[in-house]
Amino acid sequence: MAAARELLGITQSELAKAAGIAWHTLQRFEAGTAELRRSSLEKIEGELHRRGIEFTNGDGTGVRLNHRKAEEYARSLAPARNE
Repeated sequence: MAAARELLGITQSELAKAAGIAWHTLQRFEAGTAELRRSSLEKIEGELHRRGIEFTNGDGTGVRLNHRKAEEYARSLAPARNE
């Protein structure tokens, strides 16, 4: 999760809030001191995916940023213009 957050430039707190989980839950998971419930993991993965993160399983587990999806997400946050 930390690598995905780094690609997006967001903090643990920002991701936890967006995913609707407690910050300390994400912090302990990333530190390797706790496991996540399936529901929490799905919330986090869903939020990361919505922001353009793709999980890869080629030669190893990894993450990458789909720039097109990230731009779509950013546009969805922009206020509508009155034209």
